[in-house]
Amino acid sequence: MDKEARGLDVKTVLNPKIWLIITALIHAVVGVMIELDMGNESQVIVSGWFLLTTVTMLYAAFCIEGEQQARLATVIAGPVWVWFIICTVQGYTLDFEGDTFTFEWGTSLPPLFIWGMTALSGIIHGNFQECFSKKE
Repeated sequence: MDKEARGLDVKTVLNPKIWLIITALIHAVVGVMIELDMGNESQVIVSGWFLLTTVTMLYAAFCIEGEQQARLATVIAGPVWVWFIICTVQGYTLDFEGDTFTFEWGTSLPPLFIWGMTALSGIIHGNFQECFSKKE
């Protein structure tokens, strides 16, 4: 094993800033913009709300550092990951005035991976045990 490969550990791969940026861009482009029908007012409104998540992730990536950034990555991405699991297990269908999307494992695995890695990066770097062990 070469020296560079040994230096690549879990904490390096799971850098919250990198995962926040990756997830924000994929969420904005693939999850929102590509599917957006500007002629469908309901889609425009919902997409605007979805893009607020992108703004929040980019704020966390560029304006916060360290444990706080990691914790925010977990707080943003963790619930999205859980919601994808719930929607997929239940087989929910999203209907935008005739445009439908059914949550299935095949289509849910890529977003589950992306959101899951972002949440995991925050868990790894967030030092959450400190949150629960503080004494006043």
